[in-house]
Formats: sequence, structure tokens, C-alpha cells
Amino acid sequence: MISIATVRSVVASTRADAVVFVVTALVTVSVDLIYAVLIGIAVAAFFALRTLARSAGVHREQLPGYAVTGDERIALFRLDGALFFGAAERVLERVSAIRDVEVVILRMSQLQVLDATGAQVITELIATLERRGITVLVKGIQTRHMKLAERVGVIASLRHQNHLFNEIQQALDHARSHVRRAAEGRQ
Repeated sequence: MISIATVRSVVASTRADAVVFVVTALVTVSVDLIYAVLIGIAVAAFFALRTLARSAGVHREQLPGYAVTGDERIALFRLDGALFFGAAERVLERVSAIRDVEVVILRMSQLQVLDATGAQVITELIATLERRGITVLVKGIQTRHMKLAERVGVIASLRHQNHLFNEIQQALDHARSHVRRAAEGRQ
């Protein structure tokens, strides 16, 4: 009922596709077509979620433009891909481990998928950093994620409502003002 060329093509494509195909075929032959389709969908969903979780990332970036005295006290992190239950803890661990900074800018404009668990992790991250005396600025929450971010508490966890930015330069200028004030306070 299926051509040998199709079998070869699917089995040779990716490991995930091959596993889904083989499992579905085995269950079809040994049990029933209905169960095979259900199990095939479940296995395919597992691999899709795993791939989505791997696409999530948190990357420390260089600050844009010319360096200014105090920039070493500012950390810029870009969150990309999908931040959901399958990947959220990695982001929390990576950013929470930051040391020797006074301001963290979370750049969220490249975040494609955000669920309640991911938003909760961002809320916990902000609260953890703020408790350590690190000011957190958030740049670029997409419009489609804003309602969720408000409901889960991402926005409320910021020290001040002015810590939410649309442009990186505005966030960077604000971060530098925090660093300057902190340096003046130490003198």
C-alpha cells in the first residue's frame, strides 16, 4: 500500500521521521490502524516538542555601539525561539548565574513562542535578579505576548514601569544611567 521509494525516502530523511514511520507501521501491522495513527501522532508530537525546546536559546550579546565606561556592569541577553515548559528552566539557570553586573537587559523581540510557564520563568528570573540588587530592563516584548506577560506578572515584577522598552538604545541609555548613579553612590 506504500511504495518502496517512499519508505526509503522517509527512513533516510531524519531519525525522528524514521522512528515515527517505523513505529506507526509496526503498530498498524501488529495491532490496528486507528491505534497506529494515534501512537504515530503522539510520537511525532514528542519529537516536535523536543525540536521546539532545542530552538529556545538565551545568548549573551555585546552591547551595541561604542563602549562607555561602566558598560562592563551591564549584561545584555537575547531570548530566542520558544520559551515554554520544555525549555524554560535552561533560560533561568543561564541568566541567574550572571555575576558582577548591576543591570541586565532582557531582549525579547526574537522570542517566537511564549507560554505561561515561560512567562512565569521570566517573572522568577526578574524577581531573583532584583533581590540580588541587579536592575532588570526588558526590551521588545512582542504585542502578541504582552497580555500573557501582564497576566503572569512579568511586567509587575519589574522594579519600575519605566523598565520596559521598545528600542535597544533607549534600554541601553537607561542601563547606563543606573550604572552612573551606582558609581556616584560608591564615591
